[in-house]
Amino acid sequence: MKAATTVRDPVCGMDVEPATAASQSEHNGQTYYFCCAGCKKTFDLNPEQYSGESARPRKSGHGCCS
Repeated sequence: MKAATTVRDPVCGMDVEPATAASQSEHNGQTYYFCCAGCKKTFDLNPEQYSGESARPRKSGHGCCS
């Protein structure tokens, strides 16, 4: 069963638990959580591309950054 506290990594679309997220960033007063440091780095380079309505859909499988 998936935890009710998961959020979506805005770069790759994976489900991430905030308490155990690999990284996080603040943008426009909102906290974003990431599955790995690579997704955080990508987000930090251009947060406008990954925040809000334009975020990418969820990926299926075991992970984008492995």
